[in-house]
Amino acid sequence: MATKKTKAAPVAAPAASATEVTAAQGAPTTTTVETVQLTIADLQLLARIVDLASRRGAFQAGELSQVGDAYNKLSGFLAYVESTQKKEEETKAETSAA
Repeated sequence: MATKKTKAAPVAAPAASATEVTAAQGAPTTTTVETVQLTIADLQLLARIVDLASRRGAFQAGELSQVGDAYNKLSGFLAYVESTQKKEEETKAETSAA
């Protein structure tokens, strides 16, 4: 039985843009970095995702301690933020009542 070998067609590289050409020549380039916003609601969502995934068995036994450590740190941080927010609200209420 004979096997037929085929060569993959070479893929042409896309034409270099003007910025790529100047970057290759050593000219300084500028990059724009978008700021990423991570809110407390996002962190709460992550905690719920980890909890749900662990209940569904998404993690192997050897990974559970690492997942648990990360979850505990995240939960502790969220509890700290929540207590801080409550104290600020109480302080505002006391200040506005006086």
